Amino acid sequence: MLIVWSIARSPNRETIVRYKLQTLKQKLPSSVVRSAAAILSEAILELAIYAAPGLQAVRMRRGRLRTLWGVTPILTLQLKARADRELGFRSTSLVYVTYVITSRFDLNLQRPYVLALRFGLGRAFQRLVLAWALVRYDVFHFFADRGLLDSTERLQINSEELAALRRAGKRVYVYAYGADVRTRLATLALGKWNFCVDCTEPPKYCTCHDAEGQHYVSELTKSVTALVSLGDMLAYMPTAKHINYWPLDLDRFDAVLPDTPPSGPLRIAHAPNHTHFKGSKYLERTIDRLKVQGYDIEYCKVQGVPNSQVLALFAQSDIVADQFIGGAYGYTALEAMALGKPVLSFVRSADLVEAPEECPIINATPDELEQALLWVIRNRDSLRTIGEQGRRYVERWHGISAIAARLGQLYRDTANFPPAVVDRIRYQQEQEEARRNAIPLVRNWQHPFQIAKQPAPEDLSALAGTTP
Repeated sequence: MLIVWSIARSPNRETIVRYKLQTLKQKLPSSVVRSAAAILSEAILELAIYAAPGLQAVRMRRGRLRTLWGVTPILTLQLKARADRELGFRSTSLVYVTYVITSRFDLNLQRPYVLALRFGLGRAFQRLVLAWALVRYDVFHFFADRGLLDSTERLQINSEELAALRRAGKRVYVYAYGADVRTRLATLALGKWNFCVDCTEPPKYCTCHDAEGQHYVSELTKSVTALVSLGDMLAYMPTAKHINYWPLDLDRFDAVLPDTPPSGPLRIAHAPNHTHFKGSKYLERTIDRLKVQGYDIEYCKVQGVPNSQVLALFAQSDIVADQFIGGAYGYTALEAMALGKPVLSFVRSADLVEAPEECPIINATPDELEQALLWVIRNRDSLRTIGEQGRRYVERWHGISAIAARLGQLYRDTANFPPAVVDRIRYQQEQEEARRNAIPLVRNWQHPFQIAKQPAPEDLSALAGTTP
């Protein structure tokens, strides 16, 4: 027990811990060590489940609750934890692994977790982490693809973990980020443009299987406090609460507005994670056609690089191209707007967007990309104003305090917290409303491709038919 505790609590003492484990391994067969670790970790988890409700009740009476955000290493995970802190919770983001895009999390257990896996103790390690979390935290936030225990099912939270959380009396919220809930037939039913239209390797990237996905979401509904979804993910979680939960740390973004008057080629930046999910080929074909027609365009695409490099590219661009087949903008679009850049993307419906009448995204499907880019080329003087409105938009609706207010409403609707906690949430919401109302909108930013008001086909034809 002490050896495993050292792994979890002292990742910087890796050499000493490895030596202890290697010494133990020499004395006992590996199977005996794994069996003993399994039995011990299961006993500790049972003890934690028994003790957790009493400890939680004490924190509840004091109004000092704790929340945990994990375990999928989404870029915004630690920002969501910060949003909870604005509501007065003690909150932590926790991951076992990280992607190239960022390693900024409150508690990164990658080194001790990898060490435990090396000795066949991964499951025991995870059970001890879960036991620790049950004792320490009161509210758990997970994405639908995993929790603190590895699952035997692909892209699912372990049923053993869900049962432990229920027995311990925890409030549990499950969110979607896309691939964790996306199924194929439901996606294809969305219309001509959807995330499955160019996918050549189902089910490599997403849940895909509709019956399996629907069954999983149905079981989650029975097991958790609430499902939470946004944008295109609403199609797969119809009973979920609709909350936009992508926060921005606006202190990290300084607006770099497009030049006025414009000069040089139109600089278009694009940073897809998977090009076939973003409609990159349609963007690139359109740009190539326009170049052949004599339009001066500079196109730059990056993939698989740290977020800092993506933001540096955006800062040097005139416009950022997000995604064109899925039907909802991604986090890239929000980051670009925070930098004061106009965004080109496809949003299927205005009700998928927070305050759609304020959202300045230049909305275009692949069929409309040429008309949209022609308009941009011929109206480059308008890009600065659109960029300014984008910055105001994310300041009003996507800062950490804005997400905190929406999470606060989720808690008020579902968590049954004591009055002192609810009063604290209500106060933050009032402060947030006052903050948002103090940020003015930009005048005269409107354009023909607004999300809230789409142009008629004849209007698009007129745009495409004009001369440079």
